[in-house]
Amino acid sequence: MIAEVYPLTRLPRNRHAFDYLIPEDMPLVRGALVRIPYRNKELWGIVKAVKDKPPRGITLKTIKAVHEQVALREEELSFFERIAKDLAQSIASMLNASLPTPPKRASKPKPKTLSWLPLTLPSSEAEHVVRIVHTIAHRGKAFIQTPDLRRAAAIILGYLQKSEKQKILILLPTGRDVQLLRAHLTGFQPVIITGDESNNERFNAWQEFREMTEGILLGTRTAILSIDASITTIFLVRSGDRNHKQWDRNPRYDARELVWQHHETFASNVFCLDAAPSPMTLSRFTDSERLNWGTYPTVQVVNMNQERFATVHQSVSYSAGEAIYSALTQKKQVLCVYNKKGGSHELRCRDCLHRFFCPTCATPLTALSHTLECARCRHKEPIALRCTSCQSTNLGPMGIGNQDLVSELQSLYPNASIAIIDKDHPERSHADILVVTTYYYESLFDPFKPSSIGLVVHINVDSPLYDAKPTAMEDLLRDTWQWAWLGFARRSPVLLQTNSPDLVTHTIQDPFLTANEELAARGRYQLPPVYRWCRIVYREDERRKAEIAIQQLSDQISDIPNVIMHPLSWNHKGHAVLSCGIPLQQFNDLLAIFTTLPDRYIIDTNALT
Repeated sequence: MIAEVYPLTRLPRNRHAFDYLIPEDMPLVRGALVRIPYRNKELWGIVKAVKDKPPRGITLKTIKAVHEQVALREEELSFFERIAKDLAQSIASMLNASLPTPPKRASKPKPKTLSWLPLTLPSSEAEHVVRIVHTIAHRGKAFIQTPDLRRAAAIILGYLQKSEKQKILILLPTGRDVQLLRAHLTGFQPVIITGDESNNERFNAWQEFREMTEGILLGTRTAILSIDASITTIFLVRSGDRNHKQWDRNPRYDARELVWQHHETFASNVFCLDAAPSPMTLSRFTDSERLNWGTYPTVQVVNMNQERFATVHQSVSYSAGEAIYSALTQKKQVLCVYNKKGGSHELRCRDCLHRFFCPTCATPLTALSHTLECARCRHKEPIALRCTSCQSTNLGPMGIGNQDLVSELQSLYPNASIAIIDKDHPERSHADILVVTTYYYESLFDPFKPSSIGLVVHINVDSPLYDAKPTAMEDLLRDTWQWAWLGFARRSPVLLQTNSPDLVTHTIQDPFLTANEELAARGRYQLPPVYRWCRIVYREDERRKAEIAIQQLSDQISDIPNVIMHPLSWNHKGHAVLSCGIPLQQFNDLLAIFTTLPDRYIIDTNALT
């Protein structure tokens, strides 16, 4: 008897299983976890198939052992095989990234602590939690617009109490979110998998959860790879957050997509919770499956086109200035949201608004003290003295950085203490006015704790619109609602300064309609979910070789009908990048090309999720 085995190691995408002899006294089935000799060492592997065939004169190595307690079910192994094909990865590499291996020595699992921190909400919001829990208890899937992690915890706890004897997976985008939620799942002892554990700790957690008939697995994107066909319900918290995707190494998978494949394969319930609906997420649900919170924050949209004439200051409108003064008078803390760090590095002509681009790769040039530099290809040139478009000498920085904003605020409120909170300045939370970036929301904001914040001012809510990305509207929707809900949680007013008041007002008044309109626009412009976009990076430092290799690949791909290809570009490491989009129904034609490529080609098959 011969077994085809996927070794748990990284293999090129065109390599598959290897044949091994099965000892006579070793019963094996597909999905068994076995110990195999591989080159000059031993590895664990997963049995792909068992064949009753002779070895055809080839000397085969023999399987050393089989793990008696752990094996993948048929449907689970098939699930991994489909994922690997969809991501243009070898099945062995996918299994290696997903499955922890048995420890060499038995180790004692860490004792789990009972979550005991109390979870409370204002009495005015209790009815909304009850309504949502009652609704999803009778549904197989739903999207719930949820203000923050605290409200998400209330929904999950309500569901756990109403729907007992379930095996539940809760996915969050970051390890910090996992720890915050873990502490407030009052009365429960979830199993934790975040990817930060050692192999032995992860194996013990994975095995423990597989042996449960009911319980909770709480984790980040790594947890969805611990596939378990018996999971009945998945909560995808902060479902639009891009941290759910692994961007920086293979396999480049999106946990959100795997959740839906789990739903389709194993009929698990799926509930997505987020501050605002992303178009991709919303496309999965019907109107009756889209639930709102029931009450909304107090938001004032400030039209900067009108108010710029009522103030001499570049960034702080008259309305925002008055609101900040009122909050400071009442001894309340002010949160000023501004995502541009340092000073401005964009040089423009103040007469015709001409922008300066790299002559090599057309990337906007960064203005430093004496030079203009390209962040992509490292092109450098002296700083311009005259506009190349209108010949004006009236050149200067456009916009300001957060350090400039602090100076402006300090001149307005000389008696107030002002501090920047960003990745470079994380520990300054006691000033009267906090100038914060998204880092504050992601890494410091704790919705479970009270604070003295009495006003939230978004200095430039339009900034995502000028980022030249196809997800600009989605980013605007998400950014607007995250900060609006933060103000809601603190019972404080929210001011949004904008040069596009009609668009921002529409976004606040009807987020579901905004997301639906963006979904329709994506259909017109061949974007996900209608088209699937892939990015191929060719790892080669010699530029000419990279150009030839990418051109040959482009010729192959361009033979597929309806494919869209972007011109060759170069990433910050100097590697060639090719982006292409294809209708969903033709994606397998593209995969047929990808699976023949060596691993020098790094492929992301969901580049715009």
